[in-house]
Amino acid sequence: MIFEDSVIMKMGKPEKEPVRRAGGSYFTSFLNRIGGVLLAPDATFNQIITDRIGFWEPLTLIILLVAIEGAVLASLAYRVFSVVANAVSPLTGVVWDPGFLNVILVIIISAMIIATLVAWVILAGIAHISAKYIFRGEGSFVQLMKLYGYTFVPVSLLILSTVLLGLSWATWPLTLFLNIVATFWIVLLMAVAVKHNYKIDTGKAFISSFIGPMTVWLVVVGGMWAWMWLLIRSLTGGAI
Repeated sequence: MIFEDSVIMKMGKPEKEPVRRAGGSYFTSFLNRIGGVLLAPDATFNQIITDRIGFWEPLTLIILLVAIEGAVLASLAYRVFSVVANAVSPLTGVVWDPGFLNVILVIIISAMIIATLVAWVILAGIAHISAKYIFRGEGSFVQLMKLYGYTFVPVSLLILSTVLLGLSWATWPLTLFLNIVATFWIVLLMAVAVKHNYKIDTGKAFISSFIGPMTVWLVVVGGMWAWMWLLIRSLTGGAI
């Protein structure tokens, strides 16, 4: 005990550990994950799987991005609608309510969030069936849902393109370019997510994440058109 006390006295008082702010640390990690998904998706997706990131983070990210995009679209739609309404108002005598913007905003944001969440589940479900049961990969559907949530980060480019279009209609070539880049970027990230989640090669991951959903989409659309054609043909007595 005497020896230990003397050693402690010689060493002096231990330095205090730096205070870690949990909130700031988490927010920094969250921003690092977003940047990593865009710049280094392979390492970032592996890290997300290793760290067992919760389900609420990607869900919140999707809702936030889609809500912002919906608000920008609602503002753009409001401007177009106001110009048309003001132009036809002297002819019709109808004065439109400026509060209609709130209705447009709620409808567009709600519809976009619901459609995106449904697409999130469907796309992940098709990719899971293909990678898990056709290509015999290893991985869970819930984990793929989490990774797919981060693949929506390029939606920020769609937000930027919509803002530019709202500022000037002359920016439509740049808007179109950003939309194409964002679409291909999301498809690429989905393929990377499937590859790491199920431990399969890139070709199989691309088939599972893109070719599979596109095939299902074409079958569904083709079935709907065939059903409509048969319905019209029966109503016209086979004349078509």
